[in-house]
Amino acid sequence: MTLLIDFNAERGDDPKKLGTLNLEKGKGDKPSGNTDDLYIKLGKDWKGTKCAHFHHKAGDRRAEYHALKGETKSGTTYFITYKLGLQQRPDGLILFQWKEYKANNDHDMGANIPLSLEVRQNQLAFSHTFKWKEGRKVQWTHAVEPHQEHKIGLEILAKAKDGHVKLWFDGKPVTFDTTKSQILTGNMFPGQSDPKFGIYGGEDVQVDSYVYQVQIGTSKGDVDQSYFGQ
Repeated sequence: MTLLIDFNAERGDDPKKLGTLNLEKGKGDKPSGNTDDLYIKLGKDWKGTKCAHFHHKAGDRRAEYHALKGETKSGTTYFITYKLGLQQRPDGLILFQWKEYKANNDHDMGANIPLSLEVRQNQLAFSHTFKWKEGRKVQWTHAVEPHQEHKIGLEILAKAKDGHVKLWFDGKPVTFDTTKSQILTGNMFPGQSDPKFGIYGGEDVQVDSYVYQVQIGTSKGDVDQSYFGQ
């Protein structure tokens, strides 16, 4: 029962509290720090509300923070809260990754991105990769509009066998379209899967995402209960 990540823009937290900065212009072109056109910094959203402002210009690929880099552990349950707003909705924009770093290949029966939250056809889509060759399969969608705030709650049991995930959207539990239940079981930890927050993809346009709060704990009681409807 430990609060591992606790970022709150309202109290002026530096976005560096989220973890390791990952910026990428063209593929493989990775600046070590913020630039004028590619950055993550404390700022304000369209309403003037404090936030971590994630920005890339058209042509850039990535502005993310890699949280708990190399620190997640098999068999641990992680509770994640993530409040964000979008200004653009380009198809394929990934806003959250549960990203695999060791078994991200077919030989190890892994997955590149076991879990993701992304934009698909103006909808927020939650996806899971069951097998390497299958790619990400959408499990749930919800229409989203620009200039709206949303609260995401996640429970991830990080296990390769019989792992699971549960999702809450704006304080309400989600029923997955695929399982018709509020739990999705599968390989949630092929080898070393870590959480990443921000914007990845959407290269065709300028992208701005606004992040207000991120917490990661090992007990639901560690994090803001409003994300789970409590």
